[in-house]
Amino acid sequence: MIGVLGLGNEGFALYSYLVYRGFNVLGYTSNPENLRIDYIKSIGKIEGQWKFNVTDDLEKFLDKVDIIFVTSITTAYEEIAKKIVGIKNIDLSNKIFILFSSKFAGVLLWNKIFRDFGIESNIVETDAIFACRKTQSDTVWIRGIKGWNLLISNKDYFRGNSNWKIYGLIKDILGDVNLEVADNFVQRGLTDFGAMAHSVISLINLANIDNKRDMLFYIEGITDNTVILIEKVYEEFNQVAKFFNTSIIHPIELLDRYYGTVKNSLIDAIKNVPNYRYTKMPDSINNRFLYEDVLNTLYPMSLISRVVGIKLVLVPSIVNIVSIVLNIDLSKGRTLEKLGLIDELKLVNREVFHEKSTCCK
Repeated sequence: MIGVLGLGNEGFALYSYLVYRGFNVLGYTSNPENLRIDYIKSIGKIEGQWKFNVTDDLEKFLDKVDIIFVTSITTAYEEIAKKIVGIKNIDLSNKIFILFSSKFAGVLLWNKIFRDFGIESNIVETDAIFACRKTQSDTVWIRGIKGWNLLISNKDYFRGNSNWKIYGLIKDILGDVNLEVADNFVQRGLTDFGAMAHSVISLINLANIDNKRDMLFYIEGITDNTVILIEKVYEEFNQVAKFFNTSIIHPIELLDRYYGTVKNSLIDAIKNVPNYRYTKMPDSINNRFLYEDVLNTLYPMSLISRVVGIKLVLVPSIVNIVSIVLNIDLSKGRTLEKLGLIDELKLVNREVFHEKSTCCK
């Protein structure tokens, strides 16, 4: 049985998708409202009504499922992982945990928490594949499904091993998506258009967000100058990736692989992504576009770049500005200590680290 842990927008979409593809699915929720739902509906890219099999008993959930998709917001990852390893009556060694919208190095975060409790398990990360929103408590609108994504695991995060059998299992489950094994955790985590664009567009539009202007985030919220900044963020992402002997595809190509779009310029590529024409500007600066991408991608990437001697300009500036605007404590984000990288990065020089990143872990 497949489990879906976290039943927000993405969880509802994934649950619908898995049942649609014929899998037996159990959901876990901490929201009492979800327990009162007998059937859920999906509209848009997947049309149907599905029997809703759900529990709020985490131990029961883990006992019944073998493969667990974690679809919660990434700022809840630490809390969830610690709850899971705290359950003593379940053997987690043969379970497969799939972090679904992991952000940067989510697999390292979970791996360290599990190992701190003496548990070896199978943890894989990818990006969320659905552009979706709940329209009612029991209905999810699936506007888009990404056609391509990357995978990496806690077994091979320094050098992806495409022959690992669990990757094949996940590819079979998500059969409509072209899934490839990443070179390493850096390539997987930084191949993320949202992380490149969300914070830039949000900061440019702070006045519009504060004034609750009814605007389209990707259509009316960007200009040619906005795209200059997104391109610069991409360049800094790639700068870090190259240190780890990998690279990040250009955002135009990334958007085309995700959803299909025109490829003559980045601004045209963004504005021609089919489901982006529905994305509204947030009505508050306290939204996941800023919190998740800054705390769980831009911040840990900035920390790593500082330790290995890469001088970034724009990404650390975004992190600092957002932390001031939102009054957030950056230590709540993914630190090197939480990822289990602090000693590793400090003790090795550039050449030794490069050698390690090209060897199987």
